[in-house]
Amino acid sequence: MRRLCAFLLPSLALAATAARAETIERVVVKVNGQIITLSDFQARQIAAAQSARVDAATVSQYLRQNNARILQDAIDEILILQKAEDAGIRAPSAWIDEAIEGIKKENNIKSDEQMQEALSREGLTLAELRANIERGVLRRIVMQRDVQPKIEANEADVRAEYERLKATEFTKAATVTLQEILIPEDKGGLALAREVLEKARAGEDFQALAKSYSAAPSRANGGDIGQVAQGDLHPDLEKVAFALETSSVSDPLPVEGGYRLIRVVAKTAGSTTPYEAVKDRVRDRVMMSRFDKAYDDYVAELRKGAVVELRVREVPLTLTGPIPEGSLREALEPLGGSEAPGAGQPAAAPAAAPAAAPVAPAGDPATSPAAPATATDDEVTTTGQATPERVAPPPPPQQQPPPAQPQKPPPGR
Repeated sequence: MRRLCAFLLPSLALAATAARAETIERVVVKVNGQIITLSDFQARQIAAAQSARVDAATVSQYLRQNNARILQDAIDEILILQKAEDAGIRAPSAWIDEAIEGIKKENNIKSDEQMQEALSREGLTLAELRANIERGVLRRIVMQRDVQPKIEANEADVRAEYERLKATEFTKAATVTLQEILIPEDKGGLALAREVLEKARAGEDFQALAKSYSAAPSRANGGDIGQVAQGDLHPDLEKVAFALETSSVSDPLPVEGGYRLIRVVAKTAGSTTPYEAVKDRVRDRVMMSRFDKAYDDYVAELRKGAVVELRVREVPLTLTGPIPEGSLREALEPLGGSEAPGAGQPAAAPAAAPAAAPVAPAGDPATSPAAPATATDDEVTTTGQATPERVAPPPPPQQQPPPAQPQKPPPGR
């Protein structure tokens, strides 16, 4: 059930900033008649900044780069939920109950009273929390029904991926732990190297010999080189090192400017994890790699049949409040990092999808045309509901449109 909550971060943010009394709000976009208000969008900005752990100094830059994606994600979420409604899909209450219990456990909440206090701090009611979780469940069900069957991997696919990854990810190289003594040519050379070798093979402490005779930087550590994997040593040295028995010392090995003795402290054999032990993990990896494209194709089809009206072309580059920390939403953040294929965690949507124009940064006249001063339903009266679909615009007033004015080109063009 941890994966069930992967979509809930934006939805929880929506409820956290929902109006508690009637307010007048701008409509950012309409999706098949269903609206996203400016406060809803700002809540999504907060959720996105929190999830990305953006600090206050870089919020503007983050939003400038991500506003279009945040808006497209919001549009796509509505389209998916509308798909669930059209299909008559309902979220099982048991799933919602299990998700709430998971949130309690993550936050060490022991009683209903503690839960109510935590929800109050978030500006949420239990009913709003359940509604937000329900939306996440519905998205998951739609993804499992419509997307997951397209990304299933057969045995041959999984086996081929395992073979591709075996050498790099499922094979553990043999290792050798070494000590060394370096005798420079001008400090005794081969003669001294042979003398030290005799001492070492006679049982004298190799570390003590290294501190006394070695000119290598490892002298301070008693000649310790540490553990080295097969393939990381010079081929000539590797051949000698892996041929030696543990506790054995090599003959003097010629190196530039002198001779080296090496002693094998320990060795480990290489191993390969068998296919059967990792095939489920490999299958998940194959499906995950296919999920992004399948999801993009799916929402692209939903967008084709959607009526999306962008009403506000400028949105704030500042947040309405500080980025929350240590909250119930914080407990949900780790759940999105390991989302399984089919569970509905989409990839970042394109910055400019065909169905909706990107939200341009505020205050940039070269890229952002000014929003209309008035419009028939650009402002709506909200009633404190947590979900934008429950916000209904008032009937449009009967008035003559103002005469068209010629538009001046933006400065610099």
